[in-house]
Formats: sequence, structure tokens, C-alpha cells
Amino acid sequence: MDMRSQIFAALCGVSILIATSVSALDNNGPIDQAIAAGIVGEQADGYLGFVHTPTEAQADLQRRINEVNIRRRAVYSETAKLYGETEDRVALLSALRQIAKADPGSYFQDLDKNWCPKGPSSQILQNGEDEIVIKCGPDQKVN
Repeated sequence: MDMRSQIFAALCGVSILIATSVSALDNNGPIDQAIAAGIVGEQADGYLGFVHTPTEAQADLQRRINEVNIRRRAVYSETAKLYGETEDRVALLSALRQIAKADPGSYFQDLDKNWCPKGPSSQILQNGEDEIVIKCGPDQKVN
């Protein structure tokens, strides 16, 4: 198995760990509700974030998101060490997988830091040159 295949296989495991960490922490609670409501989304850097600047009333939700992101960072770091990759590359590949499997209409942040709902004109792929593309469609940008 070549290095690229090993990294891809590891990232499949990373995606499961990330999904499990969110579910175990949230269990259809505030984070899931915030994602469904378009308040929170997946960022192209592999972490959860607020689509708009959080309010003081969302401090508890921010704390929960921080906990999930800390767990994600630990998984990315461990995976990067294991496969000789950078943590940023592992996070980016994980973001690609998380956004690709997100429901249509779920918000994500593209590589240019634009937030948008996932839709038919969204570009979420890894091309033949191993380049990651996470891009909002031209008519989808929120900010």
C-alpha cells in the first residue's frame, strides 16, 4: 500500500473518530441543532465554526465547539505523526470528507473563508493532481 493510500485509509478512520467525538459529546444536542439551523458549520481547516460571529448568548455553544475542536486537533496531530504528514494537511483532508458527507443545505466555509450552504454548485473534491478543492458556488456565498 503506497503512502497516499495509507493516508486516505487513516483519514477514513479520522472521519469516524471525528463523527464519534461530536456525537459522543453532543448526542443530538446543541451542536447538532446549531448545524441544522445554519448557525454552525464545517470549516475548510477541519474544525467547526460559527457562520456568523457568536453572540454572548451562544457562549455555552462556543464552549462545546471548542471542546470538539480540541479533540479534532488531537486526532489530526496523532494521524499526522503516524503518517508523516502535516497536521494542516490531515485537517484539510478531514474537512473535505466532513463537508462532502454533510447534508445539502448545511453550511461550510470554503478555502477562501466564505460561508455558504452546500448545494449543487458547491465544489468539494480532490482532483487528479491531489489538490483539494472546497469552494462555494458563485451564487451561494453568505459573506
